[in-house]
Amino acid sequence: MSDEKTRQKVLVFLKHNPHGVLSTVSADGKPWGSSVYFAIDEDFNFFFITRVKTHKYRNIAKNHYCSMTVSDNASQTTVQAAGKVTRVPSKDIVSIVMKKLTHTKPHDDNKWVPPIVKVHGGDYMVLRLTPEALQYANFKQTKSDINESHIKKII
Repeated sequence: MSDEKTRQKVLVFLKHNPHGVLSTVSADGKPWGSSVYFAIDEDFNFFFITRVKTHKYRNIAKNHYCSMTVSDNASQTTVQAAGKVTRVPSKDIVSIVMKKLTHTKPHDDNKWVPPIVKVHGGDYMVLRLTPEALQYANFKQTKSDINESHIKKII
């Protein structure tokens, strides 16, 4: 487990970079990467919305274990998380959508509009990825690091 200062640094990074690639696996073992916008909570749960007819949702329905990769080119920082994806209970959906997903925005874009306001009709599902493993790496801080000390295990 990491120290509290590093945990907070990673939370800030994820809150300022609300876009990642969710990796799933189909029933026949084929990988699929999906670009998603997400919100994060203090326990590193990733919340996102998808339509039920997408590749990612069909894959999640067959295999609940997924991974999320978030990166920022300018800072050469990445976060990788892996864990189980579950449906958010209906009693929590409004809170998550209104308080988390609609207030998520990149730190460098004042004109950004959250994708949630652009969705149209359809069967949507609010999902949560609860990481069983999460690591953070800042490659800009290191010139040569054979010990990989720039990679921090958070969970």
